[in-house]
Amino acid sequence: MKQLKLVGLFCCLVYLSSCGQFPKDPEKTLRQVTNGTLKVGYSQNKPWVMGQMGVPTGVEAALVQGFARSVNARVQWVNDTEQNLFEKLEQQQLHLVIAGTTDDTPWKKKIAFTRPYAEVGQKKHVMGVIKGENEFVVALESFLHGQKQSIEAQWRHETHR
Repeated sequence: MKQLKLVGLFCCLVYLSSCGQFPKDPEKTLRQVTNGTLKVGYSQNKPWVMGQMGVPTGVEAALVQGFARSVNARVQWVNDTEQNLFEKLEQQQLHLVIAGTTDDTPWKKKIAFTRPYAEVGQKKHVMGVIKGENEFVVALESFLHGQKQSIEAQWRHETHR
């Protein structure tokens, strides 16, 4: 009986040691972005994202800037249509897409999204992220979760301009 317990304990230890670190980023997105460059696609959708040339403004643009600061990254902005941005995200040419997207988007079959970080009326807002890069998504969602009050205040400010 004692040997059976030891064998069971040994098997558990082997299993747990093989698990490694979770969540994982198969493409190492969070590691690449940290102290590096965060590639963000944006499409205008007031008040979430405004401006088409250069550096966008709005609720989501401010959130991206804050997240980038939290991982010591600079943001490389890419402006395009939502369709083109999601295609680039799917091809892993971008790390993140902001466009005032809600969780009822038809893109949810092809693209991964954050959990909703804001709810306005019946609409739950999400950001597009690379599918399978869970460590990156967890870091982003943790940041967004800590910004709830800031998001509400900025949304009110932007909608009353």
